[in-house]
Amino acid sequence: MKLMRKPIEVIAWFDFQGNAVPIRFRYEDENQELQVVKVDKIIKKDRNKFAGNSMLKYTCETCDNGIAKIFELRYEIDSLKWYLHKM
Repeated sequence: MKLMRKPIEVIAWFDFQGNAVPIRFRYEDENQELQVVKVDKIIKKDRNKFAGNSMLKYTCETCDNGIAKIFELRYEIDSLKWYLHKM
């Protein structure tokens, strides 16, 4: 996986306890084109600190043309921002 740390736009749903579940996200690739990625499966969810900020780390999987791809999303709790951390 390649380290990216790009800000992204996310569609997520939240349950009654406030837990976020990402459904799909959009990011700008190297050619400045918007790419939409559907989250097919959340493999793991952790809470940790990155640069002193509390974050939720999601290890997820998507299927692109029959090939499973793993990526990592991070949700910064204090600023309410999402990042594509690794892909």
